Amino acid sequence: MNVWVYLDGKLVPGNQAKISALDLSILRGYGVNDFLRTYGGTFFRLKDHVIRFQRSAEEVGLTLPKSKEEIVTIANEMRTHLSLPEISLKLMLTGGVSPDQYLPADNPTFFAVAYPFVPFPDVYFQRGIKIITECYSRPIPSAKSIHYLPAIVAMQRAKKVGAVDVLFHTQEGVLLETGTANFFAIRNGKIITPASQILRGITRQIVLGLAQKIFPVEERALHLEEIPSFDGAFLTSTNKEVMPVSHINEHTLPIPQQIRTLMEDFTQFVRASSRNS
Repeated sequence: MNVWVYLDGKLVPGNQAKISALDLSILRGYGVNDFLRTYGGTFFRLKDHVIRFQRSAEEVGLTLPKSKEEIVTIANEMRTHLSLPEISLKLMLTGGVSPDQYLPADNPTFFAVAYPFVPFPDVYFQRGIKIITECYSRPIPSAKSIHYLPAIVAMQRAKKVGAVDVLFHTQEGVLLETGTANFFAIRNGKIITPASQILRGITRQIVLGLAQKIFPVEERALHLEEIPSFDGAFLTSTNKEVMPVSHINEHTLPIPQQIRTLMEDFTQFVRASSRNS
């Protein structure tokens, strides 16, 4: 894969980029990240992602060694260097090398990874995807951390039953989000999405704004026991955009017109944003 990494002020091929084995990201899983992509060769909501990246860092006690403006410049330089139709970009900040291999020493490691954007199969958007549920609550949900162990283990289970993603819930049965996406349900014509204990995704906020113009919308706690009453469901994220859900566990869901409308509205929103950028 054509992967390039910005690290220590240099842009190098992915297989040549190295960080210390003593970095807290490796020893303790301590760090934050953000993910964004281009449309028409231009990053979508780049500044919003960088702001969220900084906010995530602050939430876990890290300080960005680069200004927001510098990160924007680095991202655009990487986009130009790859010279591909569309790219994905991961912004990464770790705890850096720690003398006691536990607490950070105010020397965080910043790097960025750019690679070709690969969209999900069209059939996911046409027919919807299956998701399963698992019990897990992220410890600091407002921060986009690099702690993906529960999500990775759950995704391995999901693949064995033909599922594409995993919807997490609390021990009390309150639905939250997937490992990489926000969750929406439709019930009695109303679009409902979890209100707390989640990462407020950038795509989520856009879709909420679009939905509120034409549909009843509510942010509130959703529960496992409500799943059989859902008239539809979908996920939102940078790479999933608006992705319909056809099954939650063994419960089958239709794809109502509200979801199709939001999928089209989001596409039009992205096109308009690309023209105005």
